[in-house]
Amino acid sequence: MGYDEFDSDSSSSTLSQMSGKKLTALVIVIIIGVFFGTQALFGFPLKDLFRKEVTDDAKVVIKDDHGTCIVEASDHQPRSISNCPYKVGDTLVVTFKEGTAPIEKYLLKS
Repeated sequence: MGYDEFDSDSSSSTLSQMSGKKLTALVIVIIIGVFFGTQALFGFPLKDLFRKEVTDDAKVVIKDDHGTCIVEASDHQPRSISNCPYKVGDTLVVTFKEGTAPIEKYLLKS
C-alpha cells in the first residue's frame, strides 16, 4: 500500500467533513456547555438576578445621631435606612430582595 492508494478524503479533518448545519449545531452546543460550565464553576451567579421580592413588617431597633435607622425584619438580618424620619419602636412595612440587605421600599405601618 503506497501513498498513491491512500484516500485523501480520510485524512481530512472531521470538522471539514461536517455540513454547515451540523457544524452550527455543534458550535451552539459548545457555547451552551461553556456557559453552564462557567455558571457551575462560580456557583450559578445568574440566579441572583431573579431573587424573590419580600414585603415584611420590621421594627426600628436603633436610630443614630445621623438619622440612620436600623430595622430588623422576620429574617433577623439588620437593614439600614438613611435619613430616617421614624423613631425607635416604630413598625415599618419594608420591601427587599430575599437574601440581600438593601431595602427597596419602606413606609410606616398604620
